[in-house]
Amino acid sequence: ICLVEGLRAFLPGSHLAGMMPTEDLIGTSLPLKFLEVNQENNKLVVSNRRAVVEQQMANLSRGDIVEGTVRAIKPYGAFVEVGGMSGLLHISQVSYDRIVDLTKVVYVDMPIKCMIIDHDKANGRIALSTKTLEPEPGAMIKNPQSVFDEAEETAQKYHERMEKERVARESAARDIVLGLGDSLEELGMGLDDDDADDGGDGVDDAAKDPLEDLSDSLDSLLS
Repeated sequence: ICLVEGLRAFLPGSHLAGMMPTEDLIGTSLPLKFLEVNQENNKLVVSNRRAVVEQQMANLSRGDIVEGTVRAIKPYGAFVEVGGMSGLLHISQVSYDRIVDLTKVVYVDMPIKCMIIDHDKANGRIALSTKTLEPEPGAMIKNPQSVFDEAEETAQKYHERMEKERVARESAARDIVLGLGDSLEELGMGLDDDDADDGGDGVDDAAKDPLEDLSDSLDSLLS
């Protein structure tokens, strides 16, 4: 039972972040978030866990390295507790090498380092990856501790590689757009040419789609 602005509120034990509902909490101030407010029934329910998660999620970004503890293992992945939040480490994100039995790589209560690859701040959910921290494919299977020890250095290299790939994609897309402009100019010049012929292939050049080749190039780039 908590006192919130002079009102009695119920804090379920399951909504405590990293603490047990014992008498040791008496007199302790905790951040809280309202779960239910019912004036007719004089009912007020609060959550410490949601308040903590909300505060922590505000400071998290994709690409951050976080430390956590494996709390549960399922056939599709492991659930990792990160500062009161639950994150999913999908089996496909554990290693670049294929994993058949996840329990042979991680175990319950195992301390772990992961990279945040996605998050849902509204619902307090995060998606994690360890394969992005592998210095070489299969390192998480052969020697997980080496992955954790070199996590920050490997993450830096990963971010640099992703940035180079992003710049390359933007450059290629820009080249296609510039080529599109050139083709439109050529089309305009061709329409003004009264002597346009079919080029010997039986098809009028002016009737051809000048964007066809560029469209194929763009599809190839984006696929």
